[in-house]
Amino acid sequence: MVNKNDNLICDIEAKLYQIGSMARIALENHNYKNSGYSEPFIDSVDMGNLMWAIADLASEAISKLNNIEVKEDVNHA
Repeated sequence: MVNKNDNLICDIEAKLYQIGSMARIALENHNYKNSGYSEPFIDSVDMGNLMWAIADLASEAISKLNNIEVKEDVNHA
């Protein structure tokens, strides 16, 4: 049986992978010459939308992290 925390952790992990992928794309676009491109491949407006998406995913991951139930160790004094 999968508990609530397992589902939350899987969802947080998925969001972190998405954030990482999107951030790498943003960095490659910003450093386009080092990535082998002659010009940025994402225009300014779309880049702004990508940054908002990254920020939204991070906020969602943090929100889900706050929902993880932590059990107290009653044996630990």
